[in-house]
Amino acid sequence: MNLERLQLFLKIVDTGSVSAAGRESHVTQPAVSRSLKQLEEDIGVALFDRQGRGVQLTAAGRALIPRARQILRESERAREQAQRAAKDGYFDLRIGAVDSIGTHILPACLPALLRAHDDLKIKLWMGRTQNLLERVDRGSLDVAIVAYSGPPSERATRVGSYGLKYYGLSERFSTLATLESERELRELPIVEIEALPGQPSTIRDDADAFAIAQNLSAVKALVLAGLGVGQLVPFMLSHEERAQLVCAERLQHDPDCGVYFVRSYREVSSEEQRVQELLMSEVSARLSAP
Repeated sequence: MNLERLQLFLKIVDTGSVSAAGRESHVTQPAVSRSLKQLEEDIGVALFDRQGRGVQLTAAGRALIPRARQILRESERAREQAQRAAKDGYFDLRIGAVDSIGTHILPACLPALLRAHDDLKIKLWMGRTQNLLERVDRGSLDVAIVAYSGPPSERATRVGSYGLKYYGLSERFSTLATLESERELRELPIVEIEALPGQPSTIRDDADAFAIAQNLSAVKALVLAGLGVGQLVPFMLSHEERAQLVCAERLQHDPDCGVYFVRSYREVSSEEQRVQELLMSEVSARLSAP
């Protein structure tokens, strides 16, 4: 909907005539009439009844008034925000992160970004790897920090390992430390994230106890509660939590699985580049910490 036509429509409403609207807007009367006709064609209804040399609002015209005022207010607000952003050097950083990173790594990384760039606006989404990769491909995220077996795209940089290991409460699953095969593991109650279509599950079809969760934080809580054994990343566990658990150290996990920093295809300014590099450095440092 054309903003200038809406402005002239409201001028007619406020002044009471086409000619007065033209005078206040410094536009000729024929030009105002044409603008009104084009607006009516855009909407598909008559906004005024022409009565001699005057005009009278139709029901459709009366209904349009509050919405037209709202549209113009929002347009003005958007213009002011854009001008303010350009003046202040504003930009935002749209981050996507898998649950384990978003919960246990990012909170320690963000203060450094905000100290270095106090005007930075951070927008964070947490989700599963596949969803985040799709969003960064669409350009709705600037960066995605995901766990993947090998680089998920040519824009991905590996920033650390993602050493998933099976853990269980030691008082209930002490034999976990001696297991050497997945077959033995599947005899225990499994806690795992719900498998996506096409992904395998460790849970046996005839299992009499198991739990299916939506993220690793839920897996961790259920493992610590003694419900079963589940895959966790060491950085998720405090020293006190590790002391309660036993780990299946002999079971091999995918050695190629790592944490990847995946950038959008969008071109960024030098300032945005510095912010992304700082974030990547902070995440890498946290992942490599003992």
